[in-house]
Formats: sequence, structure tokens, C-alpha cells
Amino acid sequence: MVVNTELSIMVVEDSAAQRLHAVDLLAHLGITKVFEAENGCHALEVLKDCGKLDIMMTDLEMPDMDGVELIRHIAESQQVNSLIVVSSRETSILSTVETMAREHGLTVLGIAQKPLSYDNLVALLGKFQSDSAPDHESEEEQSYRFGAEELKQAIRNKQLILHYQPKVTSHSGVMRGVEALVRWQHPELGLLAPARFIAFAEDNGLIDELTDWVLETSLKQLRDWHARGMTISTAVNLSALSLSTPDLADRIAAVTNRIGIEPKYLVLEITETAVMSDLALSLGTLARLRLKGFGLSIDDFGTGFSSMQQLSRIPFTELKIDRSLVHGASEKPHLHVMLQSTIEMGKKLHLTTVAEGVENPADWQLIRLLGCDVAQGFYVSKPLAGDGLPNWLKQGTQHLRPARPSNG
Repeated sequence: MVVNTELSIMVVEDSAAQRLHAVDLLAHLGITKVFEAENGCHALEVLKDCGKLDIMMTDLEMPDMDGVELIRHIAESQQVNSLIVVSSRETSILSTVETMAREHGLTVLGIAQKPLSYDNLVALLGKFQSDSAPDHESEEEQSYRFGAEELKQAIRNKQLILHYQPKVTSHSGVMRGVEALVRWQHPELGLLAPARFIAFAEDNGLIDELTDWVLETSLKQLRDWHARGMTISTAVNLSALSLSTPDLADRIAAVTNRIGIEPKYLVLEITETAVMSDLALSLGTLARLRLKGFGLSIDDFGTGFSSMQQLSRIPFTELKIDRSLVHGASEKPHLHVMLQSTIEMGKKLHLTTVAEGVENPADWQLIRLLGCDVAQGFYVSKPLAGDGLPNWLKQGTQHLRPARPSNG
């Protein structure tokens, strides 16, 4: 793996021997812009002189200011792009700190156990280019604020596009369905992710029009796939506001009937918070959707405290396990236990279990071992344009297929 030698890195460690060891490893990799600090307070002083850093490598247990407090400070100052935590503490604490750092908006390249090894350091630094793109909006995006009429015209003038992320069976790697993901091809800002405009659509009374467009477009694409012999399902996300619309079930049934798609091939993904926004109306809508034969998936399962209660009162057909319980669970015992328990519970409730956030071979092997039904994530495939799916089926699934036993 190639490491960018132009990186600027600070090593924060109260043990002089451990700090020197880390600096020597970085020097061996050819990285020359290296700064040192012996605790959090010292690190903040050094930051005043060295400016913005690419990466901070920090211990957690240090005098004067520990690593947890330091992470909060650097998140507030936005002087550090990415973070590596180096510690010998138990995985439950490390996982908490990692989640905290991400919630503060920092890119966490990973956790390294002491003593820091050369191979582990190379692997973590190698993630920088692919994983550490800042989440903050660019200056152009910050200065540009689109209006409701602009989004309305985007919906009507075909500026929106759909990408489809494959969902495959974990035991065989066979594609079972896709999730439809909307993007806005903005004429000035380029391709915008849904996080940039879904809430805006909700706030400006456009979410129903946007949802109708997604349903219409994705179902027509599904009809084309079915005509080519690809009998798969499509999943579409529903907004909390859409769930509170009394005629939603009738609108969805009407569009599927008009396009010629059987309801069983459409899965509607709902988050727990969406259900809670207007419980009475939401439960009625969900019950009607199931009566009409549509699949219902509880999305992001594992991120809310009342998810168990939702399972008991909503006729879900699918349990979609959030990536926070999936990615890295092979290396974190407590996540492993939670993932295994969630899969087992789903099976006992006769729900299809879907693991999202399957990012690498270790994630893939673990969900297969635990018997999860379906996998979704970048290791399976990135989201694809509709016309790219057949080619992916021919060429992109070899790594998902079980090895054939040798005859020798």
C-alpha cells in the first residue's frame, strides 16, 4: 500500500519511548512533516504554530488533558482533518471514543493497539486519501442556497437521477434486489447527495412530489429489468412526512398498478424516527401498505432506543441492520455479539435480515458466518446507474461467490 509522504502528522503521546517509536515508524515511511506533543494541552500549543494538520495520532490516557478532551478541542477548531487513536485500552472504550469523534465531525481512520506496528500504521495511513474527504461543505456550497422553486424545477426537468445499490444473498452472492438512491445533478454545484436536499424538500412542501418521482422512475427501471429476466426487488426510502399523508398507500398502489409491478417487488424502507413523527397516521399507513402486499423494512436498526418496540407493533418484513453494528464487527467483540444477537432475533421473528455497511472482506465473511440473509455495501458494490447493473452482474460479483471445492 502506498502512503502519501507529504502528509502532516502530529503524534500525541505522554510516553517518550512510545512517542519516539511512532516518530521513527513515520520517518521510515518517508514522512517528514511530523510534530510531537506529550499531552493534550501541549498538542493544542503546538497546533497554534503548525496550523492545519492532515492527521493526529493520539493516545487516550495522558496527564493534564487526556485524549478524549483533546479530540473535542480539535473538532471544534477544525484544525485536524483525520484522527488515529493509539491505545491499549479495552475495545468498548475505544469504540465509544471512535463514535464520539465521528459525531464531532472528525474522520476517524481507525484504532491502533499499542505497541504500534509498522503494518498497522501503513494500513491506517493508506486510508487517508479514500476515507478522509472533509464532510464540510465547500465555500461554493456554503455561499449557494437554492430555493424551493429551483428544486421543484429540478424534479420536473429531469435534473434528478437514481443510482441503485445491489443487495445480494450472503450465502451465494446472488443479487436479490437494489436500493434506489436519489441524486441531484445540480447545474452549478454538481452531483448532490440526498443529505443536501431531502430535508429542504420536507421543509418546503416538496417531499411528496419528490417521493412520487422516485417511485415512478425506480419502478419503470424495475419493469425494464424484469423484462430482461432480472426478477429482483427495489427498495425506496420513505420520509416521515410521507408516512403522515393519509393517501400514501393508495398513491403507491396506483403507481405500481399503472406501471405493471407486483407489490411484492417493492420494499419501502422506514426509519424508526419516521414512524414516531405521527404515530397514529404512520401505523395506519404501514398497515394498509402491508395489506396491499408491499414489503416493509425497518431501516437503520440498532441506532434507536425503541427499535424493539417498533418491531412489536409494525408488520415489518425486513430488518435492515445499521452499518454501525456491521462494519468492523469482526475486530470488535462487543459489536460482534450485538450483530449476532440482532441477526438471531430477526430470524426468530421471520424477518429477512439485511446487513448494510459491508465494506471489506472481513465484514462479508462475518455476516456470512452469522447467517445474515442479505448484504449491502461498498464491498458488494457501490451504487450504480440503472444501465450499469447488467454489466455488474456479469463482471462484478466474482469476489462474492463461494469458492468451489477442488476435485484434487
